[in-house]
Amino acid sequence: MEPDLPGPRVSFEVSKELNRFCHFSVLYADCMPYPVTEILENKTYRAQHGHLRQNDIANKLKASKPQTARSWYSFARVLVRSRDLDDAESKLRENPNPGAHLFLEMLGNQPEAFDGIWKTTGTRLEEYKARFETEWAPISDHVLSSLSTLAKTEWGTDEIRVGFVDCLYGGFSWNDCVVLAPLPDSQVEKKFLTHELSELITPSSQVTEALLKAGFDPGITHTVVDMIAYFAVKDHLRKPDPLSPEKKGLRPNPNYYPSAEPLFPVFEKYATNPSAYPDFEAFLEEMILGLGRSEQLG
Repeated sequence: MEPDLPGPRVSFEVSKELNRFCHFSVLYADCMPYPVTEILENKTYRAQHGHLRQNDIANKLKASKPQTARSWYSFARVLVRSRDLDDAESKLRENPNPGAHLFLEMLGNQPEAFDGIWKTTGTRLEEYKARFETEWAPISDHVLSSLSTLAKTEWGTDEIRVGFVDCLYGGFSWNDCVVLAPLPDSQVEKKFLTHELSELITPSSQVTEALLKAGFDPGITHTVVDMIAYFAVKDHLRKPDPLSPEKKGLRPNPNYYPSAEPLFPVFEKYATNPSAYPDFEAFLEEMILGLGRSEQLG
């Protein structure tokens, strides 16, 4: 696959305030909106630090419902792109967020307690960031341009900031930022980051519309996002030991992604020559046909 021009610059951040926001969000996960709750299900972390939870904060968060996922993600994005909490508050004054006052109050709760946690967490994340940056830098331009080629969409931003957060169960992407939990295996982390970057550029609404129109599960959209990610980064992942099965988390896992098995050869063909398809809609038509043939065989 011949990718187009390089995409935006990817920079990596370790933000104390972003980590503190996610730290408290995990502790108050029952007060947070869906689907944010999915990345807050770190039960081990909650058990370890649950004594820091306070009923008055929980009651205020519950009373303010319905909180929205959009307000949570938007607030996290501001923290990714801010120097410190004062800078974040300044940005929020310029672009108000409906849930900001409660989130800011939550951040101001027991700062000295989180300072103790951050002494070790911050150092560990900075060390992780330095190691991962050295592995990502040589492949970044190629991966982002490959994503653009496969999604047949141009990047709409000059920079994407990636924040590492210690306590999340997974990660998320929002507009021009990505937030990730640091994973022990850097190969899995490369795929993980590429998946979140794919979330930013894959025309998911177009995929979902095509699937619904053809009578297929719209959840297959998530499989499409991961397939595009896999074929954008696979040449930069360490090949598995032939005597051992390929690690889950690299090639799309059929136990997690619906219709991954029938779609794999379709995407494999597409990734070999994306220019054979005039636009993404033309590829989706072939993808739908592949799903149809798979159902007939099944």
